[in-house]
Amino acid sequence: MGRKWIVAVLLGMPLVFGAGMIYLLMHPQLTLTLEDVMDAEYTGKDITTDVVEITDTACGTAITCVEAYSTGEADYYRFRTHAAAIEHESTLDDGFRVNYFVMDFAGKDSSVNDQLFAMQVLAGIWNDYEGDFPAR
Repeated sequence: MGRKWIVAVLLGMPLVFGAGMIYLLMHPQLTLTLEDVMDAEYTGKDITTDVVEITDTACGTAITCVEAYSTGEADYYRFRTHAAAIEHESTLDDGFRVNYFVMDFAGKDSSVNDQLFAMQVLAGIWNDYEGDFPAR
């Protein structure tokens, strides 16, 4: 029994590691950060104006995000899991979620059209968003 267990571990660990690496490569949503979103060059109007990183103050026990930025259009939060993003978005009066990201529009003075465009740009990063955008 002991010898078979050691062989299984020695053969299984590389397989598990390899499968994990393939998953990360095939699941780019996990590797995209809000910093990438903020630094990206978009055609058309800039939808990330007045960018400020707020991770240290926003992410913690109340909001279990891993990264957060504030812009003139919305506060952006990135979460480790879809479930955490869904949970946080459900607490917002005026928010939007796509994959691991949540946008909170509360207290922002930018135009409705700019906020809608910001949602469309964030959702368009993966080209896998299905559904309507919240009424602005």
